[in-house]
Amino acid sequence: MIEPAGEAMAKLKFIVLAELALLFCVLVFLFYRTRSQGTLLEGYEVRSTTGVGDNLWKAVGVNVESRRYIDVSGGGEILDDVQAYRSNLLIRNQFDDVDLKVEPIKLNINKSDVMVVLHIQKTGGTTFETYLVRHTNVKPPCHCTKMVSNYKRDVCTCLNDKGQDWMINRHATGWVCGVHADFTELTDCVDTWFNSQDNEHRERRYHYVTLIRDPVIRFISEWLHVRRGATWKECRLHCDGRDASLAEVPFCFDHGTWAGVSFEEFINCSSNMAFNRQTRMLANLSLSDCYRLNSTKTQKERDEIMLQSAKQNLMKSFKFFSPLEYIEEGQLLFEQTFLGFSFTRKMTCKKYSAATNYAVLSEKHWDLVVERNLLDIRLYQFAKDLFLQRLARMNIPVQPRNHESKIVPAGLKYSVVTL
Repeated sequence: MIEPAGEAMAKLKFIVLAELALLFCVLVFLFYRTRSQGTLLEGYEVRSTTGVGDNLWKAVGVNVESRRYIDVSGGGEILDDVQAYRSNLLIRNQFDDVDLKVEPIKLNINKSDVMVVLHIQKTGGTTFETYLVRHTNVKPPCHCTKMVSNYKRDVCTCLNDKGQDWMINRHATGWVCGVHADFTELTDCVDTWFNSQDNEHRERRYHYVTLIRDPVIRFISEWLHVRRGATWKECRLHCDGRDASLAEVPFCFDHGTWAGVSFEEFINCSSNMAFNRQTRMLANLSLSDCYRLNSTKTQKERDEIMLQSAKQNLMKSFKFFSPLEYIEEGQLLFEQTFLGFSFTRKMTCKKYSAATNYAVLSEKHWDLVVERNLLDIRLYQFAKDLFLQRLARMNIPVQPRNHESKIVPAGLKYSVVTL
């Protein structure tokens, strides 16, 4: 029996409307379910993910180019490193030829060459150090015990043919100069430690290596790590012959850890060592009066001295450094710096796992991180430019990236337009 046309049309409309209503209910459910997944406070969220791809900028909700544009049509001010960072630009510095030229060396671990790894928190240092002890062609190789203790850290021995240590690496020697020892601590400590291990004084060539990281992303990563229970309370902060006192660097928390700390608590603690951590750890802190409260220098003077020291050390005292964001190019630069020393697998840094949280920050919170880390941003802009110019000098190609900074000439006149 054939239904009248009017009845068939009415049924069809009813079915379509019912499906649309069901779809609307599903979308509303998904929206509120997403909103309820761990919102800590208005403006940012902490979410769990099984992997968010390679675009680390997108993972933390920072898309500089979609928020700010730079107008270079005329007038304005001369661009500085912080404004360049905010606008995803990079100022090209005029480096001396001697600072751009990479002098390759043949690493001889059986004689005087010693590698010293400076591990700045949340810069990919754990992966870097693991590759150094597990995935190289060095002879004799390091010998490692897999996954020991609750922290699942490798315990390795990296000895030359004479049975002597040839590398300062947390997996091989432990924290012999203190947990996450900085440049000030390492330069004061390593020679004394090697003399005690070798039972002799011998001439050594120390080759310092390190990784750095985008300051905003590094800071966010440290906040999330501390939020999960890390403290690094064992750090000595040793300078000019003594450790910093609690009066000089008080803890930001009263109990054993700062687990569960909110973003506001973390960023509002004035003694938080996460602020400008990279600048502090790469500088000679004696020049800026260490952590002393009775310095005759102003804080602005001390900050500027520390920043300039960090720049000079990274440029002249480190045989190798790489931004984490360019780790693949950094691996090639490392291998061309230390001739005969190569990795047996491509270096990658695991950014996230199923149990890892990532933060989606509002523009307000992103700006707060920038303002608290101005020294690190100025250092990172300088170091990134130096690194990229060294790659060009060594004919190492840079792989295309989303949000890769655009190179601009020094002295560029600009005005910032916020959309």
